[in-house]
Formats: sequence, C-alpha cells, structure tokens
Amino acid sequence: MTRRLVRFAAAWLTLAAVVPARAQDAPPPPPPPSEEAPVARQPSDLARADRDRFELGAAIVSGPFEALGTFAYHRVLRVDRRFEHWVHLELTGGTAAQLDEGAASLAYLIRPLGLIRRDWPIQPIFEFGPAGHVVVQVANLRGFDETAFHSRAYLKTHAYAGFDIPLGSRFGIVARGRLTVPAHHPFDYAQIALFLR
Repeated sequence: MTRRLVRFAAAWLTLAAVVPARAQDAPPPPPPPSEEAPVARQPSDLARADRDRFELGAAIVSGPFEALGTFAYHRVLRVDRRFEHWVHLELTGGTAAQLDEGAASLAYLIRPLGLIRRDWPIQPIFEFGPAGHVVVQVANLRGFDETAFHSRAYLKTHAYAGFDIPLGSRFGIVARGRLTVPAHHPFDYAQIALFLR
C-alpha cells in the first residue's frame, strides 16, 4: 500500500511538473480577430459615380457673342496611378445680330487624382488636354438678301478650372473657366451648367 502511494505521489508530481512546462512551450493563442481596416478607395471607385455625365448650360465666350448655349457629354475613359482620363464632347450654339454660330468640340482631358475631392460639398475641378473644334458660322448680309457660310476646324490646348456642387446623388451644378493656348485672349470661356449622371 505504501509503495502504491509513493508511486502515485511520484507520478502525480511528475505530471504536475510536465504539464506546465508543455504549456509554456505551446505557442500563444492567436489574438482575437480585430476589425479589418477600411480599404482605401481605388481610383476606379472614385470615378465610378462620374463615369457618364451630361451637362446642359450656358457659357460666356470671347468674341461677338454675349453667350452660348452648351450641351456636353463627359465620360471617364480610364484611371491610372496619377490621373483620370476623360473624353469631353460638347456642342455649342449662339447668335448675335446677323451672325449665327454652331460648334462641335471633342477633347481629351486629364485630371490629377491628387486634386479630386468627391467627398467635399464643393468639389474642385482641374483638367487639361488637347481639343479639336469644328465651327460653322452663318451670316445674313443686310441689303443683299444673301446668306454667307463659313466653317473652320482647329486644334487647341485647354486647361479648365472650376468646381462641382452636387445637389443630389445624380445631379448638381458645375461652374468652370477655360484657358486656351494658342489664343489672343487666353481666358476665353466661362460656363455654368446643370450636370446629370
């Protein structure tokens, strides 16, 4: 009986010494799962809301016209690490005295991603790039009962600066000015329009 007690006590002490040692050697339990950090929005996500938009407004331009009516389609083509690349198609028309004018413009515009703030209530716009223009003018000649037509096509480089004011998830107001090179009057265009997306 005594031998059994001694053996039992020795086995119990051995077991008591081994279990804590093994517990110390065991790897620590994994930390509880923490909340995942929010994933930064990708440039493609930033542009998705504005991927297609239409603009209807008016512009003040340098030249014989007090104002032009404008209709435009703006679309994001692609986004890279630094820029959003846009295509901008615009139709404008105006009249002054005996002169009427219509124009179609196609521009390839680049927006630096660092200047885009789509989460602001007033969102800055800065974009630049080349544009081709086709202009048709119609003049009614007094006293001659005749109409003269004139058309021309040209390529310019433009830089636009302004801001968007969203009034809802799908519409808002855009105001922008334009610098043109080469031009006699570099600041040749100021526009305000309603945009729909």
